[in-house]
Amino acid sequence: MLVGLAGWIALRNMSLPSHDGLIFWVPIATWLVTMGLLCWWSAAAGHGGEGEARIGASWRFGWAVGGVGLALGMVGPLLLTPNTNLGPLLGILLMGPLGFVLGAIIGAVRSNRAASV
Repeated sequence: MLVGLAGWIALRNMSLPSHDGLIFWVPIATWLVTMGLLCWWSAAAGHGGEGEARIGASWRFGWAVGGVGLALGMVGPLLLTPNTNLGPLLGILLMGPLGFVLGAIIGAVRSNRAASV
């Protein structure tokens, strides 16, 4: 369902005559695809074993890096440019979702390397 929602968002925005809003919807669609794939991976792997540990590591790294990205993206612009009120949008729309995607990838790769050693 999450991947379908991401596909709908992408198709809807790509059908618009101008593509100037890519920075707003691409990170959210990427986050939705990553969440959908992690949910599918969790359901397909079942319970127990080394697959569950890899999935857990991927989720934990995703939420940790995404949370840090969200916090830095919200607080950083407020501290650097206090006169603007659009600063938190950087964290909400860009840094948080892309941080989650990056963290999930790092968690999956790191746990895969640990399992293969």
